[in-house]
Amino acid sequence: MKMVTVVRGPTGGLWSRGRPRLSAACGARRDRSRSVAARASDLDDLLSIVQGTHRGERVDTGVRQAVENVCDSLASSSAPVKVSETAISKTWRLVFTTEKETLFITSNARKLFGVSTDVEQIIDLRKGRGRLQNLISFANGAAFIVNSDLGLDESPSRRANFKFTDAQVVVPSGSSFGLPPFGKGWFDTLYLSDQYRVAKDSRGDILVIESGGEPRFK
Repeated sequence: MKMVTVVRGPTGGLWSRGRPRLSAACGARRDRSRSVAARASDLDDLLSIVQGTHRGERVDTGVRQAVENVCDSLASSSAPVKVSETAISKTWRLVFTTEKETLFITSNARKLFGVSTDVEQIIDLRKGRGRLQNLISFANGAAFIVNSDLGLDESPSRRANFKFTDAQVVVPSGSSFGLPPFGKGWFDTLYLSDQYRVAKDSRGDILVIESGGEPRFK
């Protein structure tokens, strides 16, 4: 399973030939401030669009295009978000995704077996840990777990690279069996706040997730 989840200071030379003018630095800071406000507005739009889609299961072409448009706006920001190891290291709970494998598992669990699911992405990059876990927990005690190595291109950077290391299925009795890991990829964080993260991965899948607190691996 691959997941693909949102000033001004005085400077020298402020006056020229008797006319007030903003320095380039002040203009850049104002651009950044507008960019932060624009990203927050984009997040509000995105949350409104995906509301009622059951984490992405109920999405038509119009909704998908609207989501893509907001993510394009986030990605083209004049001040792209920069992600630090500390800021991204959390347990993140799924709000919405376009990732088909995840949606296949969660929708069939509900439709065929009447079992609800929780979907989380747990990240810990603090002190060089470099770990990512994608976790689907079933209400009957079962779970599907995929572990990966994870690292930022640099710090801070909005791109994170991952490589699968192992996967396992846990059955309701508590027994588990492993699956062969395969593949690698990356995701860009388009929006990050204390509460929400929006990401887009190397396959173009979109993830909107909300904070669930400190990293808690299964």
